[in-house]
Amino acid sequence: MRVALIGEVGERQWHAIHVLDRAGLGISPGLQLDLVNTFCRDVTATREAIWFADYRQDPERCDSPIPAMHGFRSYVSVPVVLADGRVFGTLCTLDPDPRPVTDEILHAMQALAAVVAEQIGAPQVRETDEPDEEAKQDRPSSPESRLRASEVLNSALRQEGKEREEFIAVLAHDLRNPLQAIRVTSDLLSLSATSEAQQSLLRHLDDSADRMAELIDVTLDFARGRLGSGIALRVRPWRDLSALLANAAEQAMAPYPGCPLIVELTLPEVVSCDADRLCQLVSNLLINAAIHGRKGSPIALRGHADDTTLVLDVHNQGVIAEASMKTLFEPFHRTGDQRLDSGLGLGLYIASQIAVSHGGALTVQSSDAIGTTFTLRMPLRGAPQASVPAVHSGGGSIA
Repeated sequence: MRVALIGEVGERQWHAIHVLDRAGLGISPGLQLDLVNTFCRDVTATREAIWFADYRQDPERCDSPIPAMHGFRSYVSVPVVLADGRVFGTLCTLDPDPRPVTDEILHAMQALAAVVAEQIGAPQVRETDEPDEEAKQDRPSSPESRLRASEVLNSALRQEGKEREEFIAVLAHDLRNPLQAIRVTSDLLSLSATSEAQQSLLRHLDDSADRMAELIDVTLDFARGRLGSGIALRVRPWRDLSALLANAAEQAMAPYPGCPLIVELTLPEVVSCDADRLCQLVSNLLINAAIHGRKGSPIALRGHADDTTLVLDVHNQGVIAEASMKTLFEPFHRTGDQRLDSGLGLGLYIASQIAVSHGGALTVQSSDAIGTTFTLRMPLRGAPQASVPAVHSGGGSIA
């Protein structure tokens, strides 16, 4: 949503403390509204969130004059409750257009409201603890000044994080040159290596170089995603995407012969996308399923499309712990028993960034009853094409 604001709620009025208005609704800090003309009255009275994706479609809010009065259709408002139990006001987001509101969005808003409450309700330093009168005057005392001070600190932290991620990107890029020198040297040595022991050492060196190259590529993908440029795409029309993804699936599962692979893909004959990146996404999901799924159970890759959307599913019989679900797509995500595993813990994060770069989203569902399914939904670019026949496989090989 394009509008976000923190409001203080009094007995009769709502007072805007901090505002971000990217929709041009004319909302600014200091704005005051009669409390009866806001949903914040109910939010603070009940201490319960109010939200809707489109008030015109919401049976409880469709007859309310408030959205039309202020020019919004989608809305989320959560209470800001201070540590002493008092309700300061509300944290709200809204938009003139309909916007989806999910449980994840609601939970994020509630978490942000807790941060806001902590900043507003920060305990005042006692006068006896002040070293001098100047320090006392510098102390932020009002909610507005404390929020401004917090924003300055957050801005500095964001800049520090950006510089750190830029350093990671430069380092990963510069590591490619010495790695290429290692590979060239290995190739030259292989021309004169005569014994089996020498050839074995060179094969080991080549394998290590390949692993280093993979780690460098993954690190660069991570840095690009974090720096806001996103995963780089080379979008063009690709023919027979089903066969390309099926081949990528076979290669990804080759090191896991104990996991039967099922591939059922019915995709358009021509798809405008970055097929290499989609193969990377599928490989990451399949490898994750092979490592963390139920041993010996089949892993299925399925895909279909309608006139507007392409859908890919990767399903296995494993179950993801509830505690891991909220952070599953975050970088370096690992559970406690995976800390010593090889790899950087970036596979699912990069897969999700590939989905976002294609204008889509990667989601997951997991339960004892259905197992685990990762689903990519992305818009089809251009006119829909005829679908190619489905590709089926079983027993770990592509038919």
